[in-house]
Amino acid sequence: MDISTYRSSSGQRLSWSQKYLAPTRSVAVLDPGMVTRNCGDEIISESARLEISVAIPDAFQATIPTHERLGPRSWRFLQQAHYGGIIAGSNILTDRLPFDRQWRLRPQDLLFARNLVLLGAGWRSYGGHARPLGGRVLRHILSPSAIHSVRDAFTAAQLRNRGIENVRNTACVTMWRLDLERLASLPRERAEHVVTTVNVSHRGGIDQEILARLLKSYETVFIWPQGLDDVAYIDELAKSMPRLVVLGPTLAAYDAVLQAGPVDFVGNRLHGGIRALQKGRRALILSLDNRAAEIARDTCLPVISLENGLTALDDWLRRPDPIEIVLPKPAIAAWREQFMR
Repeated sequence: MDISTYRSSSGQRLSWSQKYLAPTRSVAVLDPGMVTRNCGDEIISESARLEISVAIPDAFQATIPTHERLGPRSWRFLQQAHYGGIIAGSNILTDRLPFDRQWRLRPQDLLFARNLVLLGAGWRSYGGHARPLGGRVLRHILSPSAIHSVRDAFTAAQLRNRGIENVRNTACVTMWRLDLERLASLPRERAEHVVTTVNVSHRGGIDQEILARLLKSYETVFIWPQGLDDVAYIDELAKSMPRLVVLGPTLAAYDAVLQAGPVDFVGNRLHGGIRALQKGRRALILSLDNRAAEIARDTCLPVISLENGLTALDDWLRRPDPIEIVLPKPAIAAWREQFMR
């Protein structure tokens, strides 16, 4: 037997390379939750994989990291995926491709990264001028016919400005299954306990001011290191604020507090706040950059800006606002149904 050739079910002789790259009943998931320093990426990944399993229930999900360079195994997954590749959320889109440090897509990867579909992806780069090379790369790798899901209107505009018109604003995929009726009916009184987050990338005196207000307003203040790099910073803060209860830097530790009983979330991590909403808890996200603000503008996600000081936070602590999130359900349904067709 010549091991360099095989026969297909129809009797056609296939070379070893053809069989090695033959299509399989799979979808390649470009997953931000792998090789990550941020549990927020895990929250995105969990929601994205759930939506993919509902939209394509009979497909094997072959996961590919976006934070790590691709290799022959990833290239093979992309080549063999009958349902193509889906970019599973996060603020991954940028004009810096293919030389970006966050999405490690290299020129050689462009041979295999084709016809990809976006799921709740966001635009990361604000300000500056569009880079023609980045736009060409995005047009090269994204499907020209599929419905792309992006998480805010700003991202949709950036893609359309680069010639990618088949885009729908669906909000972040982590919000698609929020129980809106339950959230709207939550009592407006503060809980006795609160869980908060900080971001070492934006460390400064305002963190201590926020924590001081929370310690004054709540019986217990838990603080969760959502990112690996937050751990040392939180340990530093806890030395001067011994009442802080520091949680483990895992999603399981955070979920345990959210599920133990009534607790509010007040913090500056977008997906930490959305996770609290997923668990049916009141949340207030303190906006440090455009990402949370862009989503809030489209969906009424409970977000306040800290640009003008802490007055809005003080008002919320005295009288929390009701949660009235609005989701773009037709756009979400359109993304799901394209695979069913």
